[in-house]
Parts: sequence; C-alpha cells; structure tokens
Amino acid sequence: MKTGTTVKLKNIFMYITLIWASVMLAVYLVVLFEIPLFAWISYLPLGEAFCELLSFMMLFGIWIVPVLYIITISFMVFVRKKLKESSQNKRLSLSVIILPLCLAALMLLTNFIEILA
Repeated sequence: MKTGTTVKLKNIFMYITLIWASVMLAVYLVVLFEIPLFAWISYLPLGEAFCELLSFMMLFGIWIVPVLYIITISFMVFVRKKLKESSQNKRLSLSVIILPLCLAALMLLTNFIEILA
C-alpha cells in the first residue's frame, strides 16, 4: 500500500468514527434525559423515517463504533510508527481516541440495555 493511500484511509476512518460516535452520543443523551425530541421530529414531514434512522444508527452503532474504533486506532498507530507522519492534527486524534471511550463509559454506567429497550 502506498503511504498516501494509508494516510487517506486513516483520515477517512477517523472522521467516520468521530461522526458516528458524536451522533450516537447526542441521540443517547436525548434518550437518557427523556427529551421529547423524537416526538417533535415525528411531526415534521418524513419525521417518522428520520426517527427510525436515528434509532437504527443507535442500535447498529453499538456494534459498529467499537469495530471502527479498533480499526482507526490501528491505522493511527501504524501511520505514526511506520510512516512517521508528522502532520497529524493532534486535536482530531485526541477527540477520536477520547469520544468513543466516553460514550462507552456513559452507556455502561447508565445500563444502556434497559434504557434502549
């Protein structure tokens, strides 16, 4: 694999992991604090479909975010050690590492299985 391709692939996985974890965190906080956002969205045109999409992302993300996290961390370590890329955005890398861990801790501490049921 070329080094440019590896770095681009790492960046793609970083952004996907960060976006998915952010959406999951926002949706989980809405569900956790029982904010009637889903009821408000359901009044909009195609609101029901959007609510279904958010709930699907949440349930599917329980399995996808850890897989994405492992793949992303592996790419980050590989690029850092083997290719010695010096132009890494430290804030982005730190947020990709911390946000999924905070999401996992929040979900485990609040017994997410019962909340999502």
